[in-house]
Amino acid sequence: MLRNELISEIANRILNLKLPHPIRVGVSGITASGKTTLANELMAELQIRNMDVVRTSIDNFHNQRTVRYRQGKESAIGYYEDAHDYNTFKGKLLIPLGPGGNLHYQTISLDLDKDEFVRSESKVAKKDSIFIIDGTFLFKKDLSNHFDFKIFVNTDFEIARKRGASREEGNFGGYDKAEEMFINRYHAASRMYLEEHLPKLTADVVINNDDLENPYFV
Repeated sequence: MLRNELISEIANRILNLKLPHPIRVGVSGITASGKTTLANELMAELQIRNMDVVRTSIDNFHNQRTVRYRQGKESAIGYYEDAHDYNTFKGKLLIPLGPGGNLHYQTISLDLDKDEFVRSESKVAKKDSIFIIDGTFLFKKDLSNHFDFKIFVNTDFEIARKRGASREEGNFGGYDKAEEMFINRYHAASRMYLEEHLPKLTADVVINNDDLENPYFV
């Protein structure tokens, strides 16, 4: 299926939702599955249709380094359990946008580079806004019900590892080290997520993204 056709069809399904509050779209998948790219493309498609779209990520809600790395910088369980501040993510973004929410939201809690909390003023969402939020572990059981439309980007681990290692080799001092980190930390944690929370089963849409030019609905 041509990529633009798939993105258009997802946009159609989202716009068919009739809710009394903003639509919270979650885009999940293993690390380097292509979820961020797909989320950006979906945002562009909805903006072409004159929708008010807010684009953000759970990666704006990381824990500080002392928490993130308390089980070791290469620990898979550490990444799985400690990378993100889920309570703030829910309390500052997801819950205010949902049923009975006050529409006052924030899209970031931590400056990752500075490792400092961000004290930003809350914004007020329009009731017809669409929020597109990406993240590896978005559909953990404690988070899943806070999304109105869930997209799981399904990519083969080997393909995602090669993509991710190529993307991150500069951050890890070379391709081989980056690949090792994906195997031992990021994708080991992703396997825990798939096994414990079964995100494909709770998703509204599952996309095979092995071939970037020709993704398709599973």
